[in-house]
Amino acid sequence: MARRQKHEPENEDDIEETLISQFETTLTIRPTSNDIDEPEDISIDHTVLNNNTTINYTRDQSIVDIQELEEEELISEQIPKFKTNRRYSLQPKYALKSSSSSSSSSSRLEDSIDTKYQSILKPSILIDHSLTRFTKAFDDFIDSNPHIKSESPRYSHEMDQTLIILSPYSSEHAFGRNWVSKSYLSTIFERPQRLLASCIGVASALTMYPFYYKIINSTKRSSIFSSHVRKIHGKNWPKKLFELCLESHDKLINDQLEVPEDWNTGDIYLNPKTINALEGVIGTIETAVDSLYNDGTINNKKTHNLAFVVIRPPGHHSHACLPSGFCLLNNVQIGIEYAFETYGISHCVILDIDLHHGDGSQDICWERAGFQGDYGQDEDDEINDPKLNPRDDYGKRFATYPKVGYFSLHDIKSYPTELGYATKENIKNASTCIMDHDLNIWNVHLQQWNNEEEFYKHYQTKYVAILNRANQFLNTAKKQYEQDYQQYLNDSTKYNKYLLKPHLFSQPIAKPVAPLPFKPLITISAGFDASEYENPQMQRHGINVPTSFYASFTKDVVKLAKIHTNGKVISFLEGGYSDGALSTGIFSHLIGLVNDDEVTWNDTWGLDQVMKELVKGCKKNWLPYKKPQSDITIWANEVIKLGRAMMPNAILPANYIYQYQSESEIIDNGEGQHEPVNKMVKEIMDYHHPTRVLEVSKSPIKVDPEDERKLMRHTRSYYKKLATAQKQQQVQDEGPKYK
Repeated sequence: MARRQKHEPENEDDIEETLISQFETTLTIRPTSNDIDEPEDISIDHTVLNNNTTINYTRDQSIVDIQELEEEELISEQIPKFKTNRRYSLQPKYALKSSSSSSSSSSRLEDSIDTKYQSILKPSILIDHSLTRFTKAFDDFIDSNPHIKSESPRYSHEMDQTLIILSPYSSEHAFGRNWVSKSYLSTIFERPQRLLASCIGVASALTMYPFYYKIINSTKRSSIFSSHVRKIHGKNWPKKLFELCLESHDKLINDQLEVPEDWNTGDIYLNPKTINALEGVIGTIETAVDSLYNDGTINNKKTHNLAFVVIRPPGHHSHACLPSGFCLLNNVQIGIEYAFETYGISHCVILDIDLHHGDGSQDICWERAGFQGDYGQDEDDEINDPKLNPRDDYGKRFATYPKVGYFSLHDIKSYPTELGYATKENIKNASTCIMDHDLNIWNVHLQQWNNEEEFYKHYQTKYVAILNRANQFLNTAKKQYEQDYQQYLNDSTKYNKYLLKPHLFSQPIAKPVAPLPFKPLITISAGFDASEYENPQMQRHGINVPTSFYASFTKDVVKLAKIHTNGKVISFLEGGYSDGALSTGIFSHLIGLVNDDEVTWNDTWGLDQVMKELVKGCKKNWLPYKKPQSDITIWANEVIKLGRAMMPNAILPANYIYQYQSESEIIDNGEGQHEPVNKMVKEIMDYHHPTRVLEVSKSPIKVDPEDERKLMRHTRSYYKKLATAQKQQQVQDEGPKYK
């Protein structure tokens, strides 16, 4: 396996001294308060070091190690199966009111379902809608480092900041088969905890340049029956997906498989609240597009040029009518369709840097070009009348707007083209290069390397091709528009002459139609599973990239955007399945995603030890260093505090499994709270319940429910006493049952 060669200290005692001399920050960071009273907890991490050794200090010792899995299970669950030759039946069993009539993104799925599911679909009470915890953590960070206000660079205009949009509902999509073995559970890589690692990556960049980024929550939830979803996925797949999510409730309770057996059940899972996650993802995508193009009329917010969207599940493997490889809906293609519908985006570039080929995104591009996709829409799926744009004798119809170019850098040895498991068609698709026939597709394959110098030779000679081809696509499209517009002007002149003197013309002249204005957008399918820190069970062939790649590539994308799109780029989170790959990869990616040419990635930020410090914060209960001494431990403390405050509902145990709990099991009436509600809920001061507000006193002192003369802290003991006292009072109020 080709890996970057780094200097390793001779023994552990040398590590801190080495880091003090090597690790560099842009600012001198002072520690905030370290008063953390949460107990130590166990966790599992999918991160590995460059020497292929697992980071044991974050692994739950009760969970069977990956290497201990039986060979049969490893083959059946770790190696993705190729797609079935037949299309899965997408016809839903039940009629859904909103599926046939609703095209508005504001329509709510709950309006069309049985009341049985409305309580089941209530989102987690840990969702911090207003980023209350993060705002407080960031204020503490700034207050502890007053010099940052004067030393840290900033933009004169808020719109120049990179917008980072969190999707708090994304963690609602979780694995729910509670009957599986611990070894099986350890093979589920696409997990809600990915969001916590992502937030720590965001916080890493934020601490380096606190005023270069703006972080917001997208609490918008939009329908999977929206027109921009159905144009990509047809009429039937959104309905079937919605139905499967609802059906999963009873199936999971009864220990039954909740997805069709002919799916790759090791990759795809569902639970009822997957609906919440998908609604949240679509809403977050819409928020990102709005943030780049609205004119201030939407919520009176200023527009930005650069945005990074933290969402899951990923989307680039999802075909129009087939889920695949963790992906249920194609996020980037939905975003492009929304940008076309709402803001008239005419051309869009997808730059895909995930380790795996985005076969779904590419297949949808074939459909956009007028061809039948491999797993595309049949005529009964299409929401537009196919007779209005019929296919010719060779199966092609006129290409429609928006025109989308797909340019991918990936490992040809990995899914969906893994040798021994891939079909011939998959391998050909992942190697396609064409810039004609309404198709703009270019695939480049990653190569092995021994050091970063060799890697960047590959980058400059081979990998940069996807940027060059994207540039060619946009240049050609712009020239074509200019020609079409000039022809429109000529035809308009002729038409005006016809209106004045129709008798001079032998036949009537139709009024010319202006071409759609050229309005391009660049998007990134930002997968981080090609990282040098990805788990080897996900990245099985040693084809990786150095952490610095994400900053270098992204900076080149921003330069390309300044040429073609007035600097506008939206980056969508795709893959990345170890805590180390996500935290360091997103850190690097965001350093490149700024409007400042002088901001560059520092190689010390990608050291093994930096990664090791960051992934410590991905444990459910993390304890900071009480007295951090080195620059890296001081910095890591602050990063992890900020990252964990961004999305509280993503802080979950490693072996977390979705299990439905009724509201009565979670919140007691009044102020009494049952065991499942932890300290985090009490810190989210703005949490609003549909029928009441959860008021939490700032004071830790309460009156003892059993003896008013005593005071006690509002610990679990207090709430147990309070619940007992309330039950006793209720019995007294109701009186004896029998007289």
